[in-house]
Amino acid sequence: MKKAIYISTFSLLLVLAIIWPCVVRAQERPAGTVQSTEPAAQTTNDTSGNDPLRAELKAITELPPPERIAKLKAFIEANPLSALKTRAQELIVSAHAALGEEKLRAGDAAGGIEQFRRSVAESRASLSDKLFADVLARIPLNLYLRNERAAALEIARLIEERVKDNPQRLLTLVGFYLNVEEADEAARVASMVIKLAPEMPAAHQALGAARHIALKLDDAMTAYARALELDAKSGRSRRSLADLRRATGKAEAALTLYRELLQAEPGDKLARSGIVLSLFDLGRKDEAERELEAALKEEPRNLSLLTGAAYWYAAHKDGARALELAQRAVEIEPRYTWAHIALARALVAQKRPLDAEQALRFARQYGRFPTLEYELASALAAAGLYEEAANTLSGTFTLKGDQLETLLAGRTLARAASFIELLAPERRAGIFQPAVADTEENARLLKALLAFRSALNPAGGRAALKEAEATSAAREWTAGQDAMRLYRQLYAASRLLQRRVGWQAALDLSEAAKSGLEEALDVPAATVAVMADELTDARARAINYGGSLAVPDVPRNVLSSILRGRIEDLAGVALYNQDKAAEAVVRLRRAIGVLPENSAYWRAAQWHLGEAHFASGNQQEALAAYLRSYDRNAPDPVRRAVIEGLYRKVNGSLEGLEARLGAAAPVTTALNTTPTTTPAATPDTPVAETTATARNTPEAAPVGTVTPAPTPATSQPTPEPTPAEASAREQPSDTTSQPATGEPRPAATEPQPTTTSDPQPTAAEPQPTPTPDTAPSQRPRTTERPAEKAAGSDECIFNLSEEPLTLRNNGGSIIIPVSFNGAGGAASITASTPNWADIAVFSETKTNIESGVYNYSITSVSKRTGTYTVIFKSPCGTKKLTVIVK
Repeated sequence: MKKAIYISTFSLLLVLAIIWPCVVRAQERPAGTVQSTEPAAQTTNDTSGNDPLRAELKAITELPPPERIAKLKAFIEANPLSALKTRAQELIVSAHAALGEEKLRAGDAAGGIEQFRRSVAESRASLSDKLFADVLARIPLNLYLRNERAAALEIARLIEERVKDNPQRLLTLVGFYLNVEEADEAARVASMVIKLAPEMPAAHQALGAARHIALKLDDAMTAYARALELDAKSGRSRRSLADLRRATGKAEAALTLYRELLQAEPGDKLARSGIVLSLFDLGRKDEAERELEAALKEEPRNLSLLTGAAYWYAAHKDGARALELAQRAVEIEPRYTWAHIALARALVAQKRPLDAEQALRFARQYGRFPTLEYELASALAAAGLYEEAANTLSGTFTLKGDQLETLLAGRTLARAASFIELLAPERRAGIFQPAVADTEENARLLKALLAFRSALNPAGGRAALKEAEATSAAREWTAGQDAMRLYRQLYAASRLLQRRVGWQAALDLSEAAKSGLEEALDVPAATVAVMADELTDARARAINYGGSLAVPDVPRNVLSSILRGRIEDLAGVALYNQDKAAEAVVRLRRAIGVLPENSAYWRAAQWHLGEAHFASGNQQEALAAYLRSYDRNAPDPVRRAVIEGLYRKVNGSLEGLEARLGAAAPVTTALNTTPTTTPAATPDTPVAETTATARNTPEAAPVGTVTPAPTPATSQPTPEPTPAEASAREQPSDTTSQPATGEPRPAATEPQPTTTSDPQPTAAEPQPTPTPDTAPSQRPRTTERPAEKAAGSDECIFNLSEEPLTLRNNGGSIIIPVSFNGAGGAASITASTPNWADIAVFSETKTNIESGVYNYSITSVSKRTGTYTVIFKSPCGTKKLTVIVK
């Protein structure tokens, strides 16, 4: 959204809290249009109601603006001494403004702005207060709300020149600048007012408001205190001063001011909220709780009190109470970002980091400022999603030496040594909380993550990458003794290997990770933490749809196998790159022995094993590992070239290779061929909800495909690259996710959760199961579900689980698989719903290119709950799916 119409909830709350009545007096009517009514008639010496000049002037006001302007100028020229001259001049001002409004509505922005300039130019110092308030003062905000920010500021400065000696009218301009978050301009004009009228309380209040929005809280308190000194009865000045004293840790002084406010106005709920929160800050928890319950009983929808108390409890490690209060605050006002921040902190404390992430992503629709981005990165890191956390941090913060840097509230440059210190002004100015709901250790780790990312991605590109800095940053990032340390170690090791630096550091990190395995499996969202890299693409798609990825829990023994295998695989790759191929083979054999067979991790380790064997001169064993690694359901031309080159070298030709790898190019299936299909997944075995663990099935011809006959090698084959050449060609750019010698990550397939027992390590490498050279003449048909006939085909099968799905409202999402083997693939399936206002269904990427399994995401897009229907249509027939939104 353009800034011209975007006012962040961070600053909006400040503006609403500190703008004073005299500033908004000119804004009493709805903002956004110029008041086009005529100014009040001036008192004149013309006493006759039938005065011909008055009648003439009245008739002119009924003309369209262009004609009105010309007639009014002629009237003034013809009657220079008339008492109606002043009124005619004011009517010219309002006519230009009305014409400018017409042009803006017609889409002529330049013409409209020019008319507004003329309106200001025609104004005089003697113009009436009504004309100023109803016409001139409204022009800048009108332009700003129409995305004409530069013009709005220009017109405001032109008006300032016209009223520079009138403190009350200058004060109205301060109100405009505060409304559009131009804190420096507001402070400048407020200072002008103070010079003209040093004893005007509203001028000091205005200056305090400007300093407050600019996060200069000490200066703001000084201005508020002066305003209160000049007007001891000002409740607004007293409240503003009390809020900032509480925000800066002066709770006792704040409590006194709040009680004075409540004594003067017993129904002041903001003062009562301040009393409760001051009592909390003073450590008088029992008294504060009694006051809190009484205040909420009297006013259950007290947003500021609920949010402040929720954050206080989160900062004082009472996640359950913080969660209760924050949920109530969010229900009252879902657009209030600080309520979501308090909610997210409570959810993380309750070991629900993924729910915290959802709350913060929802809040980002209504505000973007550094604290919110930091909180999102913190929640992502708590779930082990370190790459996403690093991306979030690097988009808002930079690290220069030991100093973190950002633009607080999107406009105020700030630097500090820690995130807690850096972001404190936003928290204190936004919700007046002196204590932070964060820990020094968490802030240190997030700074270290940003430093690690910066070291791996220096400003000068790869040429500027310094290995010593990268390895030092990795060690700093992985320091500590917490349960998440293993995930940090594996993340750091994998990124060092991807960037091809710090081989020994990566090996050391992998070795050190072994000691924390069991503890790491007990963390919240362990499945997501284990599979973070594999979930990246699917999560990104879900987030782009405005939903979230539903990731079922994978059994602990499977997660343990993956972690143990990844540790060995990373160690093997590190050893291989240190020219220790024999040691690498040992570690990679261990990895293959524990990783779920045929998973993406297992295939990556097999490829790495092939590289290590080849480097050791064992071409036969290298070929066997390469063949086991290759996934015919996700053809990879680079790896196939490696395999073909080595296969020809070992066997003298390519005969028999195609039967193992499948055809090198797409093969059109004969019309009468009837392939079998993969049975539709049930809710107990989700296919597409996550992208990580393996199918524990042998490497054979995949179910649901036709194995083509081998294609004979040509008589003059093209020279094949050696494995080393092709491996080098395969090395990724800095952003590639699956390097040949880096962290394993599947390029196309998404292995699925399994409930089988932990596979046992084998004594020797498993040998690939050979695929028959030709496809059998007939394949058995699936008996999992009855087939549905479709016209024009021998057999068409269309399946999906028809068990009702359950979603959370307002953003809940799930991905389901649909099995279809008809012509046209996914293009022949139509997914729709009669309830698009409440739920949405979108086609996702295919799970398996040849098995005919397609993914669809279903997302709740409203707050409404109930039972809805999603309809899937294909040439085979129609399926209906019930979706229950809670």
